[in-house]
Amino acid sequence: MEPEENERRELQQLSDRRRPGATDLIALLPLETRQDRSYAYWASKQLEPQNTWWWKPLSSAVMGTVTTAMSLFLHLGFHRVVTDDLHKLTDVLEDPARNRPVITIANHESTLDDPVMWGVLPMRLRWRPSTMRWTLGARELLYRNPATNAFFALGQTIPTVRGDGIYQLAVEIALRRLAENQWLHVFPEGRVNQTDRLLRLKWGVGRMVMESERTPVVIPMLIRGMREVLPMYQPIPLPRPNPFSSVFYMRVGDPIDFTELLGEWRAAREKLLSEDERDDLDEAVRIAIVDRMWDSLDKLKSDSTRAAAAAGLLPKLHM
Repeated sequence: MEPEENERRELQQLSDRRRPGATDLIALLPLETRQDRSYAYWASKQLEPQNTWWWKPLSSAVMGTVTTAMSLFLHLGFHRVVTDDLHKLTDVLEDPARNRPVITIANHESTLDDPVMWGVLPMRLRWRPSTMRWTLGARELLYRNPATNAFFALGQTIPTVRGDGIYQLAVEIALRRLAENQWLHVFPEGRVNQTDRLLRLKWGVGRMVMESERTPVVIPMLIRGMREVLPMYQPIPLPRPNPFSSVFYMRVGDPIDFTELLGEWRAAREKLLSEDERDDLDEAVRIAIVDRMWDSLDKLKSDSTRAAAAAGLLPKLHM
């Protein structure tokens, strides 16, 4: 193992062993400025059940308007929009008998992947916050003032702080939403990646799977076409789709079942007396979970490459 990887794991372990509860994390938020108070207000609102009279109509307006705009962006700005096996996601979301939360994971090609990718969803889902995703977004990029705090909070985007570990407030909020059987979308690479190889996945999503009250339905997804439209390090960071050549491609994979792994983990954990031993076991299981996710995404990438080649899309996409 490389020295920097050893150092990263040591820092992660130190950070992960700090485990304040959600209420403690809210109480620790500063309240000195108007922005501080606004951020703390919306973070606490996201932590609570969304049952206030005004939340649903305002969230519906934000989610529906943005995703409808993204649908127009896809169909007017791109030459082709191709989705493979989207029903594997929509069937789960619309299953009236579903009693488990849903976690979708995807590669991360650009800062606009979310919300653009949800423009492919049917309209009957886009205007209902209860059937739309919650997701994690970088606090320093999104939650910059009271207006954007309200917009992204109502847009079901949970502010995450890079480097704060897997026991930060964002993960606590995500676990609350999973406890309500809601849908959470995660870009587990943790940052935009425009290379041809998936990055190592972050451990936070592993904790979400492990500590969810009911084992989530985990669905991998792969998107392609956004790096050509919004490449990194361009002088003006604006999307530049070409309606005569740009292609957006999304493929949904088969669900990953963690039921057996989590059952074995809980049984083994009950037999351990030392907290250090439990921490080591938890870490090993988190790694096993994200490794299976990585394998699933990598397989989906290979399947997508073959499907894109058969459809004649490869000359226009980096696969």
